[in-house]
Amino acid sequence: MSDFEELANRKVSAHLSATYSAMVAVCLALPLPVTLPTGTVSNLEGVPAVRRLMELTLDQPMPETMKAHVFAAAAFWLGAMDCYGLLIREEEWQVSRAHSAAANLLMADGHLEDLAAWLADQE
Repeated sequence: MSDFEELANRKVSAHLSATYSAMVAVCLALPLPVTLPTGTVSNLEGVPAVRRLMELTLDQPMPETMKAHVFAAAAFWLGAMDCYGLLIREEEWQVSRAHSAAANLLMADGHLEDLAAWLADQE
């Protein structure tokens, strides 16, 4: 794997982690708090938890647009995880996958920011 590919993988991995941490914080502030795994979280724990978050979002007592932000953030994060899963397999590495993962994470971040702003206004 080239230095560029390794750097791209590290950056995507760090962004995945940062976005997941933001999701953890926002989920704890939901009207019906949702606790996602924390600490050293593997994809074997994180992915199913985020999938479950998508299901639980439907029962949150909040406006549909806010539910959509939770749902979209989770979906974009999962999409980024899928891209990352391919990136770390050397034979599957494509620069377009690195860009797709980053784009998914930027979208997830935007939805989490909108949701966090709404939650802050509710306090």
